[in-house]
Amino acid sequence: MKPKITIFILVLIVLLFVGYYFYNKNLFNPPEIKTETSILGSLAMDKAVTNYLLSLPNVSWKTTEGSQNFCVFQNLYPERELFPIYIWIRCGEFIVQNGELKELSGTSLPAKIDYPNELSFYDLKRFIFTAPRDGSLYDRDVKKIFPAEIQDRLHFESGPLNEKIKQEATSILMSK
Repeated sequence: MKPKITIFILVLIVLLFVGYYFYNKNLFNPPEIKTETSILGSLAMDKAVTNYLLSLPNVSWKTTEGSQNFCVFQNLYPERELFPIYIWIRCGEFIVQNGELKELSGTSLPAKIDYPNELSFYDLKRFIFTAPRDGSLYDRDVKKIFPAEIQDRLHFESGPLNEKIKQEATSILMSK
């Protein structure tokens, strides 16, 4: 009788260890699937482009100490999966004053972002930024920079991007 009890206890211990192992490996409790959607086809690419835009002094600048810059964008050519990408950029400098969010400066423009199509970790120094110049040169530059099939998308309604950047700034700055 003693060997049967010993075998029973050993089997019970093994089952407990196996159950604990699978529980910790999240096989019984899989992690929640994030539903974030990518603008450019990959969240890593979205983040790299955002960080690149924030690094450009002619796109994202500071006028006031204590402010924070944010950039959002929309893909103007989602049919294209590799670089160059064509986006509409909305960047702004925000600060909280007297409990209210204020935008101090900002920009909104179309741009072409290029990067060598190779496996990498998106080195910000390797991105290439091209945007049309202001004024009378704008239309000529648009024809040179952007493919003909998306040039009609460059008369852009920035309302959704304005809302998106305000939401992002509010969620980060007002929670401090």
